[in-house]
Amino acid sequence: MGNFWIQGFTIYLAGITGIWKGVPVGFALQAHPVMTAIFTALGSITVVLILLFSGERLKKWILERYSARRLERKKGKLLRLMDRYGVAGLGLIASGVIGPVLSTLLGVVVIEKTRKLLVFLIAGVILWSGLLTILAGMGLHFILSMMG
Repeated sequence: MGNFWIQGFTIYLAGITGIWKGVPVGFALQAHPVMTAIFTALGSITVVLILLFSGERLKKWILERYSARRLERKKGKLLRLMDRYGVAGLGLIASGVIGPVLSTLLGVVVIEKTRKLLVFLIAGVILWSGLLTILAGMGLHFILSMMG
């Protein structure tokens, strides 16, 4: 049982840094795919909530840590997504494509009412965590079947 919690906590910490990091860590630890998806999503949701509900000083500090050029490049993609799909598109698509941290930060900069953004970001994190876990599992299964 202790191994379950160690795996879960490790995947959770990786999920805080991003969905694209949490899923590979889960597979590297040979955790169950459902566990991988859940703890990756929980880690990413944690960082989304912290960023959305943190004070302006923390948001400003994090925004300053990103390079202005990188932020502007991502902001352009985000604005195109917003124009095309709205807040729902931003939360559901960008959370997987550019990651939940950057999506949240840019969303806070671009969108004034973040409550709707929060709902779609969380839904996007859950969607992408599950989707990437399924794709990784299928890919691993394919590779192992080719080897044996």
